[in-house]
Amino acid sequence: MNKQTKENLIRRAMDEAEKGIKKSNSPFGAILTDKKGSIVEVAHNTSKTDCDPTAHAEINLLRKAGKKYKTRVLEEYCLFSNAESCSMCMSAAIKAGITFFYFGAPSEKSMDPYVTVFDLAKKSKRKLHIETGILKKECMEQIKRGRNKLLK
Repeated sequence: MNKQTKENLIRRAMDEAEKGIKKSNSPFGAILTDKKGSIVEVAHNTSKTDCDPTAHAEINLLRKAGKKYKTRVLEEYCLFSNAESCSMCMSAAIKAGITFFYFGAPSEKSMDPYVTVFDLAKKSKRKLHIETGILKKECMEQIKRGRNKLLK
């Protein structure tokens, strides 16, 4: 996948995050694509509206894709998100067989537990392809703005 395609897909993840922000959820969005970059599923964080601490964008994405394709194995797909996944989401994506990951903003040191996508990649039995920092500045600004809205 070329740089322009990756940036467009991160922008699409940012668009999805905006849907969550509008509903007072955390500012995160995720996209599932095939290896060529065609979007197959999208999701945003719904933790607040669903009263579910596991309803992160990536978890919602995996659930939607699993139901849509009637499988729990998603190894033919790539995950894009406006921020590096937390340990729960990254672990779930690895369990689903995803090996290609593309992220915008870096992991936040305030995460608990603070385990980065690279920490988890070292523990995985699969070889993972991880790219971070795609539209990093724009993603970080969106997350900051979304978080500030939650505080109001």
